[in-house]
Amino acid sequence: AITLMNPQRVVVGGGVAKSGPRYFEMVRAAARANVLPGMTVDIVPAALGDDAPLWGAVVLAGDLLN
Repeated sequence: AITLMNPQRVVVGGGVAKSGPRYFEMVRAAARANVLPGMTVDIVPAALGDDAPLWGAVVLAGDLLN
């Protein structure tokens, strides 16, 4: 999917995002080994963690009220 879509960043959320630095090192290494030469992608844990759906609902509610 990374090769096909060529994203600048892949954001990993949910419980997997809590797996820690070693998990992300392994995922990044696997991604580097399987993309086309010259392609780069940043693989990061979701910044909002488990609160992402809550913040999405807050933004949506704000949009609906305006």
